[in-house]
Amino acid sequence: MKLERHHMPDRPLSSENTAPRRFRQIADTLRASIQSGRLAPHQALPSERSLAEEEGVSRMTARRALEVLDTEGVSYRTGRKGRFVSPRRLSYDITHKLSLAAEAQSTTGSLHIEVLDKITQPATPELARALSVAEGAPLHSYTRLFLIDGHAAFLEVESVVAQRFPDLLDYDLSQSTTRILERHYATEAHTGDITIRMRAMQPAEADQLGVEPYHAGIELQQITRDASGVAFCFGTQIWRGELAEFTARAIVSAPPQGQSRD
Repeated sequence: MKLERHHMPDRPLSSENTAPRRFRQIADTLRASIQSGRLAPHQALPSERSLAEEEGVSRMTARRALEVLDTEGVSYRTGRKGRFVSPRRLSYDITHKLSLAAEAQSTTGSLHIEVLDKITQPATPELARALSVAEGAPLHSYTRLFLIDGHAAFLEVESVVAQRFPDLLDYDLSQSTTRILERHYATEAHTGDITIRMRAMQPAEADQLGVEPYHAGIELQQITRDASGVAFCFGTQIWRGELAEFTARAIVSAPPQGQSRD
């Protein structure tokens, strides 16, 4: 693939500045091709060797340029297959949406859910605390893979109180479970306690998401509560970072009357 030049200097750069400036210029050129649509989502990017030969630079310089795109989430790696253009990010507004599946499936149609596992098991100490149940109480747990335009985006494990939702695992879980709980159990998600952090993916998670083990991912944990404040679902999502875009609205209370905000 021949890259288009974007304001490249005609004269050689000084030796002390050549490498740093060149890898940034190459990254800028690739990024511009992606943003313009010349390089489409999931299209292969040049290898380090071919990029180095094409640009007349060392493989180290070519590698640094490609790593810039990885860091920005513009590209992703799939094992030994190479680097590819990342698809568009899925924006998740955690202020207003407790169910990403319900929103995405109804508005975009680009989200597909694969059910990987479902089981009834005793509550671990962590889950018992999160759901305010006795340790060992039966929970329905299911693992699902979410794909955007056919591309694995995040892995989710959810657990709900089995006594409250006795036959949940008999339903088609490749749809929004929020809607299943609303329609069949008259239970609506009212609030969510959400924690977001970065962590390394475990080998099994990485394998499902098509990345190398211990690849950096974004973890979102959520305890979902009903209108009475009772917790009924605990979920953990691990996202490929290049596909995650979380937004929220900060609500700042007004200062007491007669006082000004510094």
